[in-house]
Amino acid sequence: MAHANSKRFLMVKHSQGWNVDRCTTWMDKNAYQVDWCYPACGQSFPSVNQYDGVIVFGGAPSVNDSQEHWVRDELTFIESCLKQDTPFFGICLGAQMLARVMGSSVSEHPRQLKEIGFCEVRPTALGSAFLSQPLKFMQWHSEGFELPSGAKHLAHNDVFANQAFSISEQVVGVQFHPEVNLDVLRIWHERNKSRPTGVLDDATRANHIADAIECEQSITNWLDGFLTTWTRSAAKAA
Repeated sequence: MAHANSKRFLMVKHSQGWNVDRCTTWMDKNAYQVDWCYPACGQSFPSVNQYDGVIVFGGAPSVNDSQEHWVRDELTFIESCLKQDTPFFGICLGAQMLARVMGSSVSEHPRQLKEIGFCEVRPTALGSAFLSQPLKFMQWHSEGFELPSGAKHLAHNDVFANQAFSISEQVVGVQFHPEVNLDVLRIWHERNKSRPTGVLDDATRANHIADAIECEQSITNWLDGFLTTWTRSAAKAA
């Protein structure tokens, strides 16, 4: 398609084949130019200075997989985003990597709890502009991040206290998955079926689908508002 908007964003994903997510469709709807990078598949990171913003998505790997060369490269790439004041949005693993770059630890829950499915996330006292009311978002993680020093704590829940934080208006990390719509969820379910561990049962998958349908509009509305504000911050940073 012809792009009416000169702004260009980089999407960093840790697996291929699911570019039907809300972030992608939002960028397309708003005619932003988008490039993709798949570091876990062996692709090298491009120079950050050609982008008006970067979104790093989640994935099955852990930020603690430091023996993986691409993990170290990604941490260096995120550090370069911060040094160059490039707007950055980290989702799940992306937020954990941002926290790690900022000097915080990422680890499993002390009681080995996980969040898999749609879970309520609530705004903190400082987070009302970020999240005006409690909302249910898709979650799929066993690790969480400590809040970086100087970060603003934006959202929490009873299982993982740190659900969202910001370093500035243009640098934000979230533990939850606002990009996951019904199409993405079905792709993830199919992938999960083929894994030898952690396979979800049919009842759990059915509950996820029902929740995705119920929460479709509220999550879409929230992400539309967030990305509108975040891409405006990209314009200010330029």
